[in-house]
Amino acid sequence: MAIPDLDLQTSERTEIATFAMGCFWSPDALFGSINGVVRTRVGYAGGTTKNPSYWQLTDHIETVQLEYDPAILSYENLLQLFFSNHKPTREPWKRQYASAIFYHNPEQEKPAYLAKEQLEAQAGQKVFTEIHQYKEFYLAEERHQKYKLQRRPALWEEFEEMYPDFYDRISSTAAARVNAYLYGYGSRKELEANIGGFGLSPAAQHLLLQKAAAPKHISCDAL
Repeated sequence: MAIPDLDLQTSERTEIATFAMGCFWSPDALFGSINGVVRTRVGYAGGTTKNPSYWQLTDHIETVQLEYDPAILSYENLLQLFFSNHKPTREPWKRQYASAIFYHNPEQEKPAYLAKEQLEAQAGQKVFTEIHQYKEFYLAEERHQKYKLQRRPALWEEFEEMYPDFYDRISSTAAARVNAYLYGYGSRKELEANIGGFGLSPAAQHLLLQKAAAPKHISCDAL
């Protein structure tokens, strides 16, 4: 099968953002639905031990990492999505589900602290989001990547044909969008308008239209 048209649209420059929002399956789909996000992946960050796994996370946190086009989407947009789509004012019951921002440079550090301070002022309560300098990100096991898409074999198998290499597969913008629609991110109108760019066969397109979840509201006034 041919490479999806969406994946052939290259960005001149991308930047990386790394967030923890209490889990990683749904945030992966959330960010994967946004125009300007090129690729997403889930994994572990924030700890001190080497090579964590899902069953041996120790002090690491479930994390989503994304590459985005700053000409389309700003880091401030991403921060708004981050804070609006989980509960950072609720203390995590377990370390792996903590809320955290891992900034990659000073240009991300300053707005991260500012956004947290603004939310605390607006909410009138403590925001438990941790803010750390990015150090290392460990890719999660294959079964956690593009979670909803993997659980639709007829769709996943078509991406396997497009991308025999697993990492290439989960780096596909089209795969990120399809996973997002299966989670319910993105409207029906958007899906119908964009489905032709995902590289799917007519049968797979029909299945996606059938299985796409009811749309979720994406809380981001700036988008």
